[in-house]
Amino acid sequence: MVVAFALVAAVVVGLGDYWGGRASMTRPALVVTFFGQLTAALLAVAAALVLGWDDLQTGDLVLGGLSGVTAGLATIGFFHALAHGRMSIVAPVTAATGVLVPVLVDLVTGVALRSVTWAAMAVVIAAIPMVALRPGGDAALSLRAELLLSFVAGCGYATYFLLLGHTDEASGQWPVAASFVVGALAIGIVALAQRAPLAPVPIVAVGSGVCSVVAGVCITRALQIGPISLATVLGSLYPVVTSGLAVRIDGERLRPVNVVGIVLAVGGAATVAATR
Repeated sequence: MVVAFALVAAVVVGLGDYWGGRASMTRPALVVTFFGQLTAALLAVAAALVLGWDDLQTGDLVLGGLSGVTAGLATIGFFHALAHGRMSIVAPVTAATGVLVPVLVDLVTGVALRSVTWAAMAVVIAAIPMVALRPGGDAALSLRAELLLSFVAGCGYATYFLLLGHTDEASGQWPVAASFVVGALAIGIVALAQRAPLAPVPIVAVGSGVCSVVAGVCITRALQIGPISLATVLGSLYPVVTSGLAVRIDGERLRPVNVVGIVLAVGGAATVAATR
């Protein structure tokens, strides 16, 4: 069952990212992110109530709320990059960055890394130039903008996981619910301040929010029943789905070197996540 749960999580995340990027082609990424977060918040609160909790800690809610702000801001930039850059490039670079940042935190805090982790990190770093090699002027964003937005988004997602990783299991799903609720509130305030056009509701963005919650439940269940390494590796394959949809549906052009780079980046990132 761990394989099924982890693969479902990867497919759903990849699909949700693709939908979010597509919606951001016609609506501001800020608006798309808001409705995605709002949908996820409603569903996450319902899930937290149904699944229950043992001992809800205020500190866990605070960490969850902070993670929501970082993830929400990261998603705005991520969806913008997906919409105006090359999804097949932005998704794997963001995922690789999100995996490497926690490893760097481990290094700073004195955590010893295994040799295989070092090797996988080297593969990811070497793959980035291969992924980024542009096959032609077929994106509105420059290569520099694509990489910058992907890097910033990856750092934001990494911070999200680091914050949630310090919450207690006794709080149940409430830290995740707090993350989505605070994220939706923060992004909503920004949207109102900028007078972003919230109507009509982008249905695809709602679908992206549903995907976020479904993926969260699936990957959490996969990690619970283990083995953790297998769940992590399979769950990290979501960029393959986003990139594949972009190539298949949107006709994004890739050179063989791009394909090799994507495989190495995703595979290396999955290995780093599983062995750190």
